Amino acid sequence: MGVKNEPIDDPVADAPPVVQDDETRDVVVEEEVVVKECQPWDTVPGRSSPMFLVLTGLLLVCAGCAVVLCLFAEYTDDFDRYDEFNPELVALKSRHWYDFKYQFEPISDLTGSSNQGLTLMQRKEACIITTLNGESAVGTIFRKHYPCQYHIPYAAVWAAMACSFAGMAAVCFYASSVLAQPRGTDEMSRLAEIIHDAAMTFLHQEYMWLAPFVALLWIFLYTAVDGEENDWVPSTSVSFLIGAFLSASCGYFGMHIATEGNCRTAAACYSDRDAGVSNGMGVAFRTGACMGLAVVSFGIFGLALCYVTFGNTNSLGGFGFGSSAVALFARVGGGIYTKAADVGADLCGKVDNALAEDSPKNPATIADCVGDNVGDVAGMGADLFESFVGAVVAACVMGAPEFGKRGVALPFYIVSIGLVWSIVCTMYVRVGVKADGSIPTLDDLLKALRLNIFAAGILITITTLFLCVFFFDDEADILDDVPNVPKNQLNPGPRLFGCIMLGLVVGILIGMVTEYFTSHTEEPTQSIGRATEFGPGPVIIQGLGMGMYSTVVPLLLIVAAVLGAYYLCGFYGTAITVCGMLSTLGVTMSTDAFGPVADNAGGIAEMSELPEWVRDYTDALDSLGNTTAATGKGFANGSAVLSAISLLAAFARVAGIEEVDLMRPVVVIGVLIGSLLPYIFGAMTMLSVNKAAQEMMHEVRRQFRADPLILTDPTHKPDYTRCITISCTSSLREMLMPGVLAIFAPLIMGFGFGSHCLVGVLVGAIASGYLLGVQMSNTGGAWDNAKKWIEAGNFKVDGVVQGKRTDCHKAAVCGDTVGDPFKDTSGPALNILIKLMTRFSFVCAPLFDESWDFWWIGVILLAVTVVLVAIIQLVILKKPVSEAEAEPAQEEA
Repeated sequence: MGVKNEPIDDPVADAPPVVQDDETRDVVVEEEVVVKECQPWDTVPGRSSPMFLVLTGLLLVCAGCAVVLCLFAEYTDDFDRYDEFNPELVALKSRHWYDFKYQFEPISDLTGSSNQGLTLMQRKEACIITTLNGESAVGTIFRKHYPCQYHIPYAAVWAAMACSFAGMAAVCFYASSVLAQPRGTDEMSRLAEIIHDAAMTFLHQEYMWLAPFVALLWIFLYTAVDGEENDWVPSTSVSFLIGAFLSASCGYFGMHIATEGNCRTAAACYSDRDAGVSNGMGVAFRTGACMGLAVVSFGIFGLALCYVTFGNTNSLGGFGFGSSAVALFARVGGGIYTKAADVGADLCGKVDNALAEDSPKNPATIADCVGDNVGDVAGMGADLFESFVGAVVAACVMGAPEFGKRGVALPFYIVSIGLVWSIVCTMYVRVGVKADGSIPTLDDLLKALRLNIFAAGILITITTLFLCVFFFDDEADILDDVPNVPKNQLNPGPRLFGCIMLGLVVGILIGMVTEYFTSHTEEPTQSIGRATEFGPGPVIIQGLGMGMYSTVVPLLLIVAAVLGAYYLCGFYGTAITVCGMLSTLGVTMSTDAFGPVADNAGGIAEMSELPEWVRDYTDALDSLGNTTAATGKGFANGSAVLSAISLLAAFARVAGIEEVDLMRPVVVIGVLIGSLLPYIFGAMTMLSVNKAAQEMMHEVRRQFRADPLILTDPTHKPDYTRCITISCTSSLREMLMPGVLAIFAPLIMGFGFGSHCLVGVLVGAIASGYLLGVQMSNTGGAWDNAKKWIEAGNFKVDGVVQGKRTDCHKAAVCGDTVGDPFKDTSGPALNILIKLMTRFSFVCAPLFDESWDFWWIGVILLAVTVVLVAIIQLVILKKPVSEAEAEPAQEEA
């Protein structure tokens, strides 16, 4: 991925003749006065830090140590999670820590009671513990809420830990490689610094707002969940903090590298007029790979750490809930930030003043570039981090009662294998230089990225085939783990491999369908572009119709995946299907994070006034990024709904629900209320974007009125900082209300109406939330690419090309403006909603019952929710649409 230090052609060949003073390096343009300072593009070196290389070595050493532990690990059974023990069992276990064997016996053999049908999945069991020196004790175990926490597959957990360290080492190596690249001209470096500082400032403030919220949730989990289980170690609440910390750290690191890689991508495109696209693509992809591999590595590390520390699935549920809490605010806050800036920049720049995309004359341009990173790097990363963790948690919860330690170990092995092959398949990406010197087409660029994704899928398929066949081949060991397992489940390897293949195939197909409905090379998007001839109204109608159609095939694929996996291996098969789908996450997330990096590179090239051919290169990468972003959203939607269904099954198991009667009024009420919640959530986020965008537009128009020369004189610069502040403040204020809804809704329904009603709520929320999310994401993506299709000059009316600054283009911009919060705020945030509700319900399942004895808690929580909403609305959000409204009058006076 080397970057040449000298461009082949003169990078300022298209500029007017200049005379340069060697001492001052001021450039004087003929027919004009002094314009700006210009440095050679390669005078600003990269800032490679040896710290990343040192970390790479240390992490590889840690990976080696974990491999050694894996080789010498033995499966050890755990009893910490049982609610009550016979005192003899407790004393014996304390004297012989880990040096004992056990067996379960029918209750009647020990107590004389008639419970011959009792299985490991039921709540009361007799147990015989025999130590290595022959000492034994007999007692009865009451597994009150969690009947599946009795195995720790240490070999699998240490293997996963080793893979996570290897993944972190690869991330550090890639980060060092990116930071070593040149940063371009002084102007490019200056703009990149502004974007970087603004993005990190927003993240700091977002985490400061998030900290009290996380603290309150930790107090609730510590007192209610861990206190209910009488734990000597608060495993759920501590794991919750670990999950929140790792999710936030992943977003922080990904944002840092993404905002360092944007100017380097533009500089790589500028480095070589022949191979600029390939160079820029390599830098952008490695930047995205830092985020993609960090998501998977941090997720596996956190899961393995919690499981090896606490030895139970409660801790995994707490870890997943911590990641969900951070993901909610990262996705909602980031989405509001980016779309407030985007809508304001488009309407005030393109529609009002016919400015180009990312024009330096537009005060909202920098805020728009910052928002790309905030929404599509930190936000998308937190979303997929949550899905990834949720899939493993659900598989462990469902697998322990079905297949014992192997059922817990398999998901760890699957995601670890996926991480290893993702590291291999992110090492290299390149697109060839065309013989005629033309810019590679979108299809050429897509083929280069798809090669990596397909290669990872094939390698994972081959490896997991051997894993499933040989890991589940010993029937005696399975019976030793789970004595009452049905005979038709004694050789589940081929069926589990079928579940993994279902996940891989369905994930790829959903991505292809999403690409068909959103790519500007396909008919659905082009039909929206042709509707611009008749104005903005038909554009909106056509886009909504196509978005509704786009939900059909993805939903049928999800239905096929759920049914197929269930008939192969029950709901455990469904959870393994999600693990299979997300096993390629290291590569797919890399291609997704590629998009905002390429988009920022184009903005920096435009604002730095680089030659037109550089902008052509960055535009090609930007088009590729838009396509991969749309495909990534489809992938995120599909994995979110499958993960939510798996967690719903896990919640039902933990809550002791075997079947739900749909004729019960409370269940019907739950389905209806659950179906309503995504619409309320979507409305909140849409209106938040609208309010923040209006504030942004007030500020942009104020600056144009205060200094009209901004639009004509290059020496008059807009105030970028003011727009950045508006986006940051608005997004932080507006993200609170959706967060309150997502957290309190499951608690109110669970305490107020019982666990069966809560199942109905979750079913309704999953169904309507998935369809609404797919429709919003695909509609917004189609509107966006229809605009780009017109900007590329592909649409003609009466033989006249309808390109930029035409009425058709303005109509397309209006459609894109509506689609911005659809595809980047409300649609993706619905994934977080359904996953957060199911995960929170799973963690709090022991608190709910059907006796309605605690209905008053639901009433109190409802009252608290109303009070919080009133405070947020009347105190925090009761602020003028813009503080700048009064300033124009003062300036005119």
